[in-house]
Amino acid sequence: MSQTKTVSDVVAALTNEFPLEWAEEWDAVGLRVGDPSWPATRALICLDADIAAVMRAIEAGCDMLVTHHPPFLEPLDDLTPAAASSALALAAARAGLAIVSMHTNLDRSPTGATALPEALGLEIIKPLEAPIPGLPKDVRMGRLCRVESTTLASLATRTGAALGCNPRVWGDPTAEVATVAVGNGSVRSLIPAAIGAGADVLLGGEVRYHDALDAVSSGLTIIEAGHDATEWPMVGLLAEIVRGVLGKDGVIEEPAHVGWWTAKGE
Repeated sequence: MSQTKTVSDVVAALTNEFPLEWAEEWDAVGLRVGDPSWPATRALICLDADIAAVMRAIEAGCDMLVTHHPPFLEPLDDLTPAAASSALALAAARAGLAIVSMHTNLDRSPTGATALPEALGLEIIKPLEAPIPGLPKDVRMGRLCRVESTTLASLATRTGAALGCNPRVWGDPTAEVATVAVGNGSVRSLIPAAIGAGADVLLGGEVRYHDALDAVSSGLTIIEAGHDATEWPMVGLLAEIVRGVLGKDGVIEEPAHVGWWTAKGE
């Protein structure tokens, strides 16, 4: 009989592909809840580590929840049901459910940074973020991509169809687009790099209002497809790694969906 896998085995496989030192300093990645020695037989892989995901994992008979977004970023002051983050940690611990998250270390990884442009069928030119001392040269946020000459409106429509969402667009809909800066989730920090690279448009999850205004005034149009919509490719990457440890039957990969909708004014 094969030896029973543990939480530590899954964490090791994930951190081997997405080292924790690749994450931003403020991030909270790795094993967030649980004991590395706990047995690991089945994992739910999804985007967010919220209480609903914890309950879904428990109901599905999972002993691991592997997510992109961590369950909490700040240290917990207590472990009670009083606050959402401590309540989910308490519920997971009671059920013997380990929670593991790969966040900005996954975003910055070569496979993470290229997942969204590949899903959109864009030709990748080079990394967008400046090189980071001490990290491999391709471990950088965002990618500068090439697209066959089109318009901003057409690219936004294509993006919405690929990701199942209705993007918010900043800029002239008839503007010609040939180069696209692409990032996962919040892409505010990539605006200077996108402008510096001469991109026609920055495509990501969201930016802040005044940052979008400033970007457009600098000649950079914006496509906001929604934070979650742009990061669902990460779930597939995580699932692939975990399947390598637990096998096909040991992984439940949640299908892509967005947690918001748009209303049409009359």
